[in-house]
Amino acid sequence: MPELEEALQFIEKIERENSGKSVYEIANKLRGYTKKGYTTPLWNTATGYSQEYIAGEFKEKLNQEYSVLSGEVTDFGHFIAALSDQINQPGVNWSDLTSWTGDHTSWAGDIGSAIIVYYSKDSNNIKDVEEALSKFARDSDYTADIAAYVVGSLINSGKHTSISQAIYHYNTISYAENVRAFLKKRLGGTMEGHKLKNAANVEAEIRRAVSTFIRSSNAPDIFKSVKNLLKLQPKLELENTTIPNGTDMLQGSLHFLNHMVRKGGLDSLRFKPYQLAGVPWLGTVTYEVKVPK
Repeated sequence: MPELEEALQFIEKIERENSGKSVYEIANKLRGYTKKGYTTPLWNTATGYSQEYIAGEFKEKLNQEYSVLSGEVTDFGHFIAALSDQINQPGVNWSDLTSWTGDHTSWAGDIGSAIIVYYSKDSNNIKDVEEALSKFARDSDYTADIAAYVVGSLINSGKHTSISQAIYHYNTISYAENVRAFLKKRLGGTMEGHKLKNAANVEAEIRRAVSTFIRSSNAPDIFKSVKNLLKLQPKLELENTTIPNGTDMLQGSLHFLNHMVRKGGLDSLRFKPYQLAGVPWLGTVTYEVKVPK
C-alpha cells in the first residue's frame, strides 16, 4: 500500500475514534504519532496543546519522511506537526498573546533553525549559511510547510471539516498550484502569468518572519548582540559577516523563494531587496539579487 494511502487511512481511523473532538484537537493528537521532537514542551507551547509522544503499536505511524503529496516528495511527519499549529484553536491560549505563529513551526522555523545551527557551537563544520539551509531546510521540508498552510486554510475556511478530506483535496491539486496559492494567500504575492510581480515585498515578508523566529527562540548569545537582523546595509561590502546579519536572513528568504520559483513553475526573479523588511519607504539596497528557475 502506498505510504500516503496508508497514512490517510490511519488519520481517518483517529478521526473516527475522536469524533467528538475538534479538528484542532485531532490535529494535535496526530502530532503524537510523528516523532518525539514534535512533542516537546516548545511544540506544546507553540500549538497551545499538550500532546505526549505516543508509543506502542502505532509508534511514529505518521513519521514518513518521503511520502509523495501533491506530486512532490514530502516529509509527512513534518507536515502533520506543522499542520497542528495552522488550524484555528478554540478560545485564547498563551501562544495567541505572543509573536509566535504557524510560520515559526514551519517554513520560518526551518530557515531560522538552519541559520542558528550555522552560528552555534555544534555547527558540525558547516562552512556557510547556504550549506546549513541545504541540510536543514530541504525541499521535502518546504513541501511539508506549504502543504500545512494550504490544508490548514482549507479547514479554517470551512471548506473541509476533516483533516483527511482536506489532505485528499490538497493531493488532487498540482504542487505548482499549491505553491501559487501559498504565495498569494500567505505572502501577499501578486502574479501575472508565470511572473511574481512583487518579489521584493514577498522576500521582505519571509525575512521578517525568519527574524521573528530567531528572536523568539533559544538562539545563541551571539544573536543578542545584533540590533536589527532585518536590516540590510545599502552596499553588500558594508555587512559585518563575522556576526549574524541581514544577509543571513536574505539568504534564507532567497533559498525559500528558489524552491517556490522552481516548484511553482515561475519565471526567474531579479530584484533589489528592501533595506529594512516591512519598511519599504527606506528604499532598497544598491545591488540586485537573482532567483533562478
